Formats: sequence, C-alpha cells, structure tokens
Amino acid sequence: MKSKITQALVERSPMPERGKSVLYADTEMRGFYLIVTPTKRSFYVQSLVNGKQVRTKLGDHPALDAKQARDLARSVLVGMRGGTNPNEERRKARARGITLRQALDLHLAAKPLSARTKDDYRYNCEQYLADWLDRTLDELGSDRSAVRERHRKITEKHGAPSADNVFRIFRAVYNRGLREHPDLPPNPCANVDYHGLRRRKVDVGGERLREWGEAVLKLHPVRRDLHLFMILTGMRRTSACEARIADLSLDDLRLHVPKPKGGSARAFDLPLSGPLADLLGHRQREAPRLQRKTQWLFPADSESGHVAEVAQHELDGLTGHALRHTYATLALQAGVPIAELKFLLNHAAGNVTMGYLNPTLNHLRGYQEKASAYVLDALGLQWTEGEWPPRLVNGTDTVNAVSTNESLNWEERHIAAIQ
Repeated sequence: MKSKITQALVERSPMPERGKSVLYADTEMRGFYLIVTPTKRSFYVQSLVNGKQVRTKLGDHPALDAKQARDLARSVLVGMRGGTNPNEERRKARARGITLRQALDLHLAAKPLSARTKDDYRYNCEQYLADWLDRTLDELGSDRSAVRERHRKITEKHGAPSADNVFRIFRAVYNRGLREHPDLPPNPCANVDYHGLRRRKVDVGGERLREWGEAVLKLHPVRRDLHLFMILTGMRRTSACEARIADLSLDDLRLHVPKPKGGSARAFDLPLSGPLADLLGHRQREAPRLQRKTQWLFPADSESGHVAEVAQHELDGLTGHALRHTYATLALQAGVPIAELKFLLNHAAGNVTMGYLNPTLNHLRGYQEKASAYVLDALGLQWTEGEWPPRLVNGTDTVNAVSTNESLNWEERHIAAIQ
C-alpha cells in the first residue's frame, strides 16, 4: 500500500499474521519502502541499476527511525541511479574484510577432513604463517611478491618439503575464501615456484631386505611385529600404530581400519593373509599381558597407550612410509595387479573405472596371501601356519629370548624401546 513513511506509521503499523508481510511504498520518495513482518519492521530501497531492478535493505527499526531511513534512502538511491549496486559494494566490503584465520575456519568447517588433518592445517598455519592469520585475504592476495618471498624463506629455514606443504595448505584456504568472496584478488600462490619434489625411491634390494629381516627379529616383540605388520600390509604409520583389538576379526580374517588417511569416509577392511592372521592373533593374546585393559594391538608406555614413533636405527632407515613403498613394490613383483594393489593400500580411485569397482574381501585376500608369501621370502623369513614369529631361513634361531616370554615386566625389558 502507498503511504508517507513516518515515525508514527512505523510504530503503529500492525504486525501481520505468521508467514505474511505488508509493504508500504512511500508517496514522497519513489523507491523507498517499509516492509512489516510478524517479527520486525525494515526499511528498503529499490531502483534500476544498469538496467536491472535492485532492492537493498537499509536497516531495521528501531536501530533506524523513519527520518534516518529517509535520509539514507535518498543517498543510496542517488548512487543506484548513477550505476552503483549497493549489494555488490557490500559484498566487496565483506570480501575485503575476511582474514586468513576466518578463511581457515571456513575451509575446515566445509571440508570432510579427519581431526588429524585439521590439526595439521592449523599447526602449519600457526607455525609458519602466524603473522598472516589476522591479515585480510585481500591484503595478502594483493602482495604476490611477499607470498613468494615467504615461500623462499620457509624453504631456506625449514626445507623444501615444509615450504611446499605450508603453501599447499595456504592455497587451499585462499581458494575457500575465493569461493565465498569472488571479488578477492586471484590466488597469489600462482606466483609461487613449488619445488615439485619427487617421491623418494626406496632401495628394496635383496641383500638389504634379508639384513632387515634378520634385524627385525631382534627387536622388542611389539616393535618387531609392528614393523612386520607394516611391511606385510603397506599400512600407513598412524593407522598401524592405532590398530585396535576391537577392530580385529580373526573369524572373518579382517582388520577394520576406521580412520585411515582421509578420515572415517575412507574407512576400510583389510583382508588378512595367513601370516597376518597369526601376527595379529599373537598380538591380541599378548597385548593384555603387557598392559592390562589395553585397547591397542601394539601397546606402549606412552601418553596415547600405543606405539607412536616408528623410527628404529637397527633397521637402517627402512621404517615408516618406506615400508609402504616396499610392500607396494614387492606385491607388484609377486604378481598382484595394480587395481587390487590400490584396494589393498586403500588408495583413492584414480579414475571412473576404479570408482565402479568393489571387490570382495575374499577376492583381495587371495592377492594378500600371494604378497605375504613373497615379502617373507624376500626378507629371508619362514612362516609356519599357526605359529609366530617367523624364523630365519637357513639360519640360527635369532629370535631373542624376550619374544618367547613376553609376559615379563614391560619396563624391565624395554624402557626406552617404545614411545
């Protein structure tokens, strides 16, 4: 309805019933409106901007009274008729104000990332980009040379891998800001020269593997079995260390991995070969003897209660992720097809066809058996069904005494071995 918008009208206009609204068009200023809903009274203006009708909100009563709203409407309408879209200007202002910290929060809230990955994002931003967190993306994006220089300085002080990792995170966070605010400057990481590091090649020569097989049998039983488990499965360090007794099903010959890299959305069941079933069955029986009421297959006297650090000088650098490389190489040599190997390693589908595939555990278990036999042979180890640990082929029994008497006092045997 048409009426001069006065303070009296604003205060006395009746509230409509729920779900409805009433619009009052000012009779003295074309394009100035009052809209009354069941919960509030708001002032708007509407006009053509570059040939298109644009409506924008001025504010609500009582924060604005009728006179203030009229004065503001007059100013905004002049700008709109001159080609200025207030909604676009407001959006640009919001874009100019978003900080790196706010964009990081937006990114972590929007992406289905694991808690571990989110912690990694925050750690890298707080460790290497702390002085940027409260700067706006508009400011950072406008100074591409400073972004390039920060990458160079991190490279000099902390190394190329750290620099590239930090700026991959920064690039992702900035892109999130761009999705929300397209008026931001282009991503300044386009100006960064990434080092493009290649994956480190792992030496899996026959002699080195046999030396590794002999050395691993001399370790503390928990660490021995953890390293053997990793080389027999290629499982990532964190997932292996956090393997739980409750997730092991020897009847079904599988180990459930609830939170691998990529979080719970990438959870999977690992098929167990005969050697793997004997290894984990052994750990299931022995773990409670080492730590009462433990939930972990590889327990330790650590804050988490499980082995957390896999570095082992006796194994000459062939630990951690190098064992994943080793497993993949040996499994391929054993005749495991690439498609099945990707499932055993829980790699993401690399193409549409892989996305269609959903092999059964029994199908994959056959290839796991083949891989296990080949890996143990390459290590110079002999496995006897129903027994653990394996023994050296054509050699003396070098399994140390502690492996046959694991129920001895934990701290007396290996105080420093496990963290």
